[in-house]
Amino acid sequence: MVSKEVDRQLLFKYLEGNCSRDQLVQIREYLRDEAYRDSLNQFMEEEWAVLGRQEFPALPGLEEKYARFRAAHAIPVDNKKTVLRITRRMVTIAAALVLGAVGVWQFPRFAGRQSHGAAVQWLSWHNEPGHRREILLPDSTRVYLGPAGTLRYGQNDDQSRLVQLEGEAYFVVRHDQRRPFTVITGALSTRDIGTEFNIRYYPGESSIAIAVASGKVQVLNTPAATPLAALAPGQLLQYDSLTRQSEITDLPNPSAIGAWRKGILFFRRQRLKEVTSELERYYRVRFQYSDPAKEEILITTLLDNKNLGDALDILALTAGVHFTREGTSIMVK
Repeated sequence: MVSKEVDRQLLFKYLEGNCSRDQLVQIREYLRDEAYRDSLNQFMEEEWAVLGRQEFPALPGLEEKYARFRAAHAIPVDNKKTVLRITRRMVTIAAALVLGAVGVWQFPRFAGRQSHGAAVQWLSWHNEPGHRREILLPDSTRVYLGPAGTLRYGQNDDQSRLVQLEGEAYFVVRHDQRRPFTVITGALSTRDIGTEFNIRYYPGESSIAIAVASGKVQVLNTPAATPLAALAPGQLLQYDSLTRQSEITDLPNPSAIGAWRKGILFFRRQRLKEVTSELERYYRVRFQYSDPAKEEILITTLLDNKNLGDALDILALTAGVHFTREGTSIMVK
């Protein structure tokens, strides 16, 4: 794989929040394409090194507030100058460039606000690539967790139900009007209003997809909990965490929602890179590309309980590519 260099001035514009839509698309490519990984890592390391050597002035009025706090609590005067070392820019770098950390970063804040200080008991499940499982939660909600997925379930003292998902899962929620059921995925939360629904969110991917099979769900932005959309049966919401744009479509075949539980994988006009990433999770293999242009090939295909060999044959015919397999490593040519 040939390494590519990121445009540093463009990254600085992004961190300042001044990018156009086309420039945001380029930023997303930096995050998707492994060819930019070394250059992006070097940029981040250099920025953190610079920030670590800098001292930042206290916020206006901070010293006065701290003095009042000391007086109120009889704390001895500290002659050392208060220095604020955490800046918005540092947080932005961490949150924006490490997309996988966004959900982890936001979830405790959201959960903390939901629980109002109440103690939370957590249960966790994780699937390795190539494995699926069915989970029965303590409230009788049934969850089908996909390959390479992680699910955490928390129940507060106030009886509200919280779930954190990284991966793909299909929920059959036992509705309880007194006990809201909320799923946190990256920048969104999904609140059940009596329903079955599928959510897909993998850290490192900017897209979050929510599809409703029956009932209704309400989707909110986190951590502000502002309403984004209300979804009805057969509707799919696709949200781009990078551009913060969303789109709702009516699915032509709602019965196919969550079909992955039965070993059926359906791809509709998706990049070959996205398709092979999905196969990596299902078959525990790794794909490499001899030509980055082939990653952009758009394909539509159905894999109905195929073994890896048959799945590769179908993809080769559909995309017009050739696969060379050696153990768990597969080269796309």
